[in-house]
Amino acid sequence: MVSLEKIAQLMQKSGANKVIYKLLANNDNSKQQIYMAADFELLKELPTGEIKSGGVSSKKGPIFKAPLNLFWMDTDGNTEQARHSQLILYPKYPEVRLSGFLQKCLLSPSKLMQPSTLEERAHRIDQKRCFILGICHDRILAYVSSWDDEIALSAKQLISDKKLNSFNSVFYEYSSTDADSKNVLIEKLKEIYGKGFVPSRRLDRDGNIQPYKAQNGAGFTLESYFGIIPNGRSEPDFMDWELKAHSGSVITLMTPEPNSGTYCTDIYSFLREHASGIKPNRLDFASRHDIGIFNEKTKLVLKLDGYNPKTKKITDPDGGVFLKNKDDVVVAGWSFSKLLEHWKRKHSKTCFVSYKKQGKEEVFYRFGPEVIFAVGADFNTFFNSIANGTIYYDPGVKMDLQENGTWKPKKRNQFRVKWKNISDIYGSTTSINLDEI
Repeated sequence: MVSLEKIAQLMQKSGANKVIYKLLANNDNSKQQIYMAADFELLKELPTGEIKSGGVSSKKGPIFKAPLNLFWMDTDGNTEQARHSQLILYPKYPEVRLSGFLQKCLLSPSKLMQPSTLEERAHRIDQKRCFILGICHDRILAYVSSWDDEIALSAKQLISDKKLNSFNSVFYEYSSTDADSKNVLIEKLKEIYGKGFVPSRRLDRDGNIQPYKAQNGAGFTLESYFGIIPNGRSEPDFMDWELKAHSGSVITLMTPEPNSGTYCTDIYSFLREHASGIKPNRLDFASRHDIGIFNEKTKLVLKLDGYNPKTKKITDPDGGVFLKNKDDVVVAGWSFSKLLEHWKRKHSKTCFVSYKKQGKEEVFYRFGPEVIFAVGADFNTFFNSIANGTIYYDPGVKMDLQENGTWKPKKRNQFRVKWKNISDIYGSTTSINLDEI
């Protein structure tokens, strides 16, 4: 008899670091697609390909698509890739569905995923199939049980007994370390807080501790105590959590590069035309831009196209956030697809650690005692926060003239939020004080 435990173990042996499952409804089938989530947060957990616009459906509105590297698994652990698998994102609802998961894949459970006839639907009204996914670093393993077999009955009982941790909006996690990871993180932060003021430092590429003299060393210093080497990776900093040090002023949410406009085709011309500061050997583009407000320094205005702030929905999948000149010409822009692709790499769980700073020539930091755990950052909430001015664009882009006569750019396109507004962009926030634990 094949059990839920056996399938989970097979997936874990094949590289799955997390196993999730859901009970399938009758309309979870190859024709109507598999319902995966009630929001886009699931994208942060799955290794998808590039997200692209899928146009606009007359019935379902704007659509985005992302290929999924999905492999069906049998009870012996054999796998075969379903090469046409993809996630389809519907901002109108919002929801995420899985399609193309049977095409040209002999190992796929095609008989179990066919649309039910009226007779079958009536017969199976209380029967369920169990859909199991093993999330690996670079692929997804999948298995579907039959109606009310050992696996499905076991899953139904666990869900009924409420012995599971929910995962995203419709899945459950086979085993969870969420509580443990949070407790371990708190204990580590208590240890760091107990050290008092510590000298600014960072780890080099080999993991060696190096003094850090610049004034922006809080994040590097905190990460060094967790053994984190700065490398621009997208994985969580510590177990399931992203770590962010903050001083109670401003938080940088993401730093995506534009994918349209003069900025992309000729950044020197862009800066020459719109720099907030010009010197013979340096061009600076560093001035805050709020939605809909003309910036006198750069002669640009930040606009959000293809989004309805009243309904809080995307209306045009080819829209996005754009910097436009006085003639309404896009000089730098971030398409929805680009922002969604960047957003999905942001972690679902973030730990904000307060810090105090002292010293000038030699800088010291003390981390804590206030710590905030923030979970969930809905994609539509992100755009609504831009529309209402909570999130703003605050670039730190420059070009320096080199000795050989060439110009070298340094780019940092920041979307930021004031610390006092941080709870507006997360699903939930929990505050703790390390002095009280």
